Amino acid sequence: MSATERLYYHDSRLLEFDARVVDLSKRDDGAIAVILDRTAFYPTGGGQPNDTGTLGEARVVDCIDAEDDGVLHVIQGPTPEIGDSIHGRVDWLRRLDHIQQHTGQHILSAAFVSLFDAPTQSFRVLEHECEIDVAIDNPTDEKIEQAVDLANQIIWDARPIEIQQVTSEAAAALPLRKESAREGDLRLIQIADFDLTPCGGTHAQSTGEVGVIAVRSWERAQRTGANSIHGRSASARGLS
Repeated sequence: MSATERLYYHDSRLLEFDARVVDLSKRDDGAIAVILDRTAFYPTGGGQPNDTGTLGEARVVDCIDAEDDGVLHVIQGPTPEIGDSIHGRVDWLRRLDHIQQHTGQHILSAAFVSLFDAPTQSFRVLEHECEIDVAIDNPTDEKIEQAVDLANQIIWDARPIEIQQVTSEAAAALPLRKESAREGDLRLIQIADFDLTPCGGTHAQSTGEVGVIAVRSWERAQRTGANSIHGRSASARGLS
């Protein structure tokens, strides 16, 4: 069985596609998981939740990254047969929210690095906001406001965002915001003249599509070997 071709790597706005069913399995809870030869559905991973949508007449309620085995599409509804051709459709509003939140996280994280050399240690895209853990010395309201102001300036500049595929050797010579432990080719997200980082998530084509970033709250947390802040930021949809 070959791995699933991940169409979202090349086009975050691809919502409909046709594919072939290559495998079926039953989950512990009895749900059926479908593996396709190609998919536009993003599986949970890298801090970003999964897409939902439909496969044929069935509802896709979860997507799981099985790595080399492909993407598992957990469905509710009619089960296809192995070898069937099937039409997939991704829920746009959920995908759009993840595009805005994840791209907004890249911009805000790059702003903290640019201003305070403060890297993001982890992040989580939630239903209406994004939580970011930033390693920063002596966090204050003023520092956070400065990072938000810079991030929103980058958004309002409507800078183009491009995807690059490079070898790990080529990536080692590039000014990446964070290193990747992944071997082989890397997928890089580049925000013009501002940020370059490895990432497998879905992203906007321009920073202007994010709308606006606002930090709703933050708190100081003690992390092993570093002080960090735990903050919640929201994109345009998160502010509604």
